[in-house]
Amino acid sequence: MQDQLRADILFRLKSDFGGKESTDARYMRRLRCPSCDKKEAFISLDAPWMIRCGRESKCGDSHHVKELFPDLFDSWTERYGRKDRKAGEKETGTEVADAYMVHGRGFDLAKVRGWYTQEQYWDRDRNIGSATVRFKINDRGDYWERLIDKPHRFGKKKAHFNYGSRTKGLAWVPPGLDLAQGKELWIVEGIFDATALYHAGIAAVAAFSCNNYPDTFLAELQKAREEAGEELPRLIWAMDGDEAGVRYIRKFANIARSQGWKVGAAVIPQEGKHKRDWNDAWQRGELINEDGEPTTKEFLYQGDLVIARSAQEKANRIYSHTGRNEFPFGFNNRLFWFKLNMEEYHKAMRDLEDSDEPLTDRQMVDRALEQCNAVLEIANCYPTALYYLANKVTDESWYYYRVDFPHDGRPVKNTFSGGQLASASEFKKRLLGIAPGAVWTGSSQQLDRLLKQQISGIKTVETIDFIGYSKEHETWVFPELAVHAGQIHELNNEDYYDIGRMSVKTLSESVALSINKDRSDYQRGWARDLAECFGPKGVIALAYWLGSLFAEQIRKQHKSFPFIEIVGEAGSGKSTLIEFLWKLVGRQDYEGFDPSKATLAARARNFAQVSNLPVVLIESDRDQEAGAKQKQFDWDELKTAYNGRSVRSRGQKNGGNDTYEPPFRGAIVISQNAQVNASDAVLQRIVHLHVTRDGHSETTKALAEKLERTPMDQVSGFALHATTAESQIMKLVCDRSPQYEKSLAELPEIRIHRIAKNHGQMMALIDCLGAEGLKLLPESYLEPAREMVMAMAKERQTAVNADHPMVQEFWEAYDFIEGLSGTPTLNHYGEHEKMIAVNLKHFEQVCAEAKLRIPPISELKRHLKTSRSRKFVESSRTVRSAIRESLNSNASTSVRCWIFEKEV
Repeated sequence: MQDQLRADILFRLKSDFGGKESTDARYMRRLRCPSCDKKEAFISLDAPWMIRCGRESKCGDSHHVKELFPDLFDSWTERYGRKDRKAGEKETGTEVADAYMVHGRGFDLAKVRGWYTQEQYWDRDRNIGSATVRFKINDRGDYWERLIDKPHRFGKKKAHFNYGSRTKGLAWVPPGLDLAQGKELWIVEGIFDATALYHAGIAAVAAFSCNNYPDTFLAELQKAREEAGEELPRLIWAMDGDEAGVRYIRKFANIARSQGWKVGAAVIPQEGKHKRDWNDAWQRGELINEDGEPTTKEFLYQGDLVIARSAQEKANRIYSHTGRNEFPFGFNNRLFWFKLNMEEYHKAMRDLEDSDEPLTDRQMVDRALEQCNAVLEIANCYPTALYYLANKVTDESWYYYRVDFPHDGRPVKNTFSGGQLASASEFKKRLLGIAPGAVWTGSSQQLDRLLKQQISGIKTVETIDFIGYSKEHETWVFPELAVHAGQIHELNNEDYYDIGRMSVKTLSESVALSINKDRSDYQRGWARDLAECFGPKGVIALAYWLGSLFAEQIRKQHKSFPFIEIVGEAGSGKSTLIEFLWKLVGRQDYEGFDPSKATLAARARNFAQVSNLPVVLIESDRDQEAGAKQKQFDWDELKTAYNGRSVRSRGQKNGGNDTYEPPFRGAIVISQNAQVNASDAVLQRIVHLHVTRDGHSETTKALAEKLERTPMDQVSGFALHATTAESQIMKLVCDRSPQYEKSLAELPEIRIHRIAKNHGQMMALIDCLGAEGLKLLPESYLEPAREMVMAMAKERQTAVNADHPMVQEFWEAYDFIEGLSGTPTLNHYGEHEKMIAVNLKHFEQVCAEAKLRIPPISELKRHLKTSRSRKFVESSRTVRSAIRESLNSNASTSVRCWIFEKEV
């Protein structure tokens, strides 16, 4: 191993897994095991390739350092292409390729030198290149080459070839392999697989892909063997152990049998997220023993199970290999039970031994097992436990199953609870409920045995109960895509996201987002259309929508993220704007929900079911209508959401004192005709955007209709465009927000720091739309938007300074009545005090006599305490009424009043 590579590996082992060098300087110990997380793993210091867990009985897993630190093995030219050769040392032209073959693939250079060349590949579409290891396929110039410099840059392309269909029916033969000899010939998929088996002393050829049956090659091999008088070798079909590889192993074994070949198979069982092939097995030391002899018994056994032609034959192989007398097993997507009656078996064996029929020991065992009739079908499908799911908050858990069918029906995937697995009857009910036509006919004992076989040591997948960003995993988790550290990840075949050492899945299905994963479909022209249609207000709304995708990160840095209200008269375009913005994150034909129509529990769930996504509240201003029966929505419910805290707490159903308070993880958008009437605390948290019909024209109408017609597939890529640029966006927000906040706070019109902070964040998010961010809009669109945000900040300060509309209406009525005559009518202090004393019942009576319509007294009491034009003093003071004294009545002159200071 190269010294620098060894040093890098050891450094990462110490930093990432907490390893410590032992006193004998041979091993690094106390490593945290990647599988069980216990600090009992170790690795050799001389050749730190495999990290192994010391808990042999409880874990015992091993991991190649390539799986743990792939970044150390993807820049071969940078690491080995430097001109640091010793004096007199000649350049071979294959230094980088040699290093890849030795350190990346674990091959002996003395055995493979001359098999390959070092070349260069250039991708014109991506405008990037890579060094390659190239293998010649034939004398016609055909070749296959592996990209070795950061191959993840090329997407799914890991190799390049120029042979196309000309290799159909052919196979690549290692240059050092003599096909004239040997009793077995393994047929694998890749060149590196065949090379790995060659190192283990196993004759193998590469068929280039799992679906290429090398009939031309086999015909030539058969002819050459017959001419040499040699017996034909037994073909071992050893494609990769994934679903496609297993399918073609079975298919090609049947074809080869029909052509007269003796066949076998070898399969590497696939466990975990890393696909294992024969090269991996070679690097793990699984192909040879300490004496250098091949150790392929287990792989051949797994292959025998794959190519078994009947359930009886498969059961016989399992019994012969394991010696178990009773077990469940699957065949052709049906579940069977094997139970051997030993008395009948021994009797059949004695009869066969006494017979004159010449049988080998294996044939005799197979015949005896068939006569015992020990195989019984217990389900007409095959259920497989994939992994375990748990919600720690609600103390619920499930096992996620895949149910396969022997017919052409697609597999069904769903959950089983612990109770549904506890008895055969409950299991049968659940199976019938989720899988059409699937019937379990086994007993509870057989189910217990199946569960013990399938769920012992089962993988655990972490869960979240919302859609969007999980700050614990630092990942956006969408229904069909996830974004982590700027990279896009798709759901794996088992319906969860496998990201590095994380396995995560969302349990939420309430929010349907359909984000187009094909980045080539994404078109950016919509941003200019939006800005032309709605002007600076559209740019501000877009900037907030972008900010909502980073609400959690912004709150982590700044401790808060503002709300935005997009209000205006009917027909001003609010719905068109918001529905289009929803398209940008993959939500079609949706605007928001009406909190006035929702229960408290429903509102809380709407707030909790998304993260780093907007929660849009619509039509919440109906409380303006007199006599409306609809319950008014209290905007003060939202105060805690500003800082990302819970908007509602509820008790857990566990008989204890535990409560569940899900934090608010999203962003709040308010859309209605009238602006929000709420307390100062709420108004300070809101960025107010007023949309009007001013400026509407045929041009803006055409642009609005164009936005409405824009297919979601062409714009939903915005969600990926933004989230993959996380580091870039957050750097701009963190750098610019404090600068804008400071400049706003220095304005004489702005006296509340929270208003400056909120609008400073908005101005920074506008910058993120420009050349330094997502490059969606030029500066000519951004500067007017920033100027408008500055004006909005001043207006918000003015709005906060003003009295609530109900309070304004109260003082308007007061001033009107007091001005009708020259003497005090409502102020019980009279003219000479510096205070105003108003009895609300008296106020209500006088207004009724004057036929003045006033707000309900119960509502007035809520808001009068916020009065600023006449500062509120207290709500219950007994005063000597100057009004009653002036009437010379016999009534008591003591009146309980609300007290306010007079205007200066």
